[in-house]
Amino acid sequence: MTLANPGMKYGGFFNYSKFNALKQIPAEYLPKSHFFKTTPSLEDIKSTMDELGLNFPIILKPDEGERGSGVEKINSEEEIENYLSSNPLGVIMQEFITANYEYGVMYVRRPSEQSGQITSVVYKGELFVVGDGKSTLFELFKSHNRAILYIDFLKEKYSNELDLILPENKIFMLSKMGNHCRGAIFNDANYLKEELDIQVFDKISSHVNDFYFGRYDLKAESEEALKEGRFKIMELNGVNSEPAHIYDPGNSIIKAYKDLFSHWWKIYQISKENRKKGYQETSFPILVKSLMQRS
Repeated sequence: MTLANPGMKYGGFFNYSKFNALKQIPAEYLPKSHFFKTTPSLEDIKSTMDELGLNFPIILKPDEGERGSGVEKINSEEEIENYLSSNPLGVIMQEFITANYEYGVMYVRRPSEQSGQITSVVYKGELFVVGDGKSTLFELFKSHNRAILYIDFLKEKYSNELDLILPENKIFMLSKMGNHCRGAIFNDANYLKEELDIQVFDKISSHVNDFYFGRYDLKAESEEALKEGRFKIMELNGVNSEPAHIYDPGNSIIKAYKDLFSHWWKIYQISKENRKKGYQETSFPILVKSLMQRS
């Protein structure tokens, strides 16, 4: 693995610090954030919110983690205490960005190139149910073709509201975070690849030490704002990134594998160039040991 760099351990393959990657990005593209290395108290969270000028809701998430695991939108002090009850280490507190458009933008640049390319754009649709004036929230979950896939998670999250009957045509948002494992629908937005300002992504990426391959998860007020480089980056993923447009329900599995293999080939090309530059590979035994410690 020769994509490793000081900003992203193992090139972002696993066990890398999200906050360490984010703090290298220019502040104008970031939400207000703070990293608690050890488990914070409720008072720690509240005082830091005051320092940063944050109000509820906020986002709490682990510094190391994948696929949205442990990422929660927090609306109250009680929810903070519930989140901290498991004594998590390495907690990131982040401003909740209210912009409604969430995207994943894959950026790739070979070390020998001055400018990179956008290789994938995904629009992350939110999960919601619509009331009919007679069904309970739980019944709406069970009859929804995607909510039913996350029924255990939803039963726990909305345990106090399961008997609620929504008025007809009333929308009940289930997730304001674009995580596939939370039910968000990923939509192929590759029509935007040529319309995004690559110079903006080159500029941002140049601040991250030896960064050549990864996905920016970001929010913008509109599609036009994204094109103009007006957005906030919630997370930067490294070599473990997927071109998430492949999860669009309309894409075939053959096309998905084709796009995956294309991106894996790009990883190989970057690694090959880095070896020529003198990068030392992370040995297989060390990778296995790290994986074992992680589990």
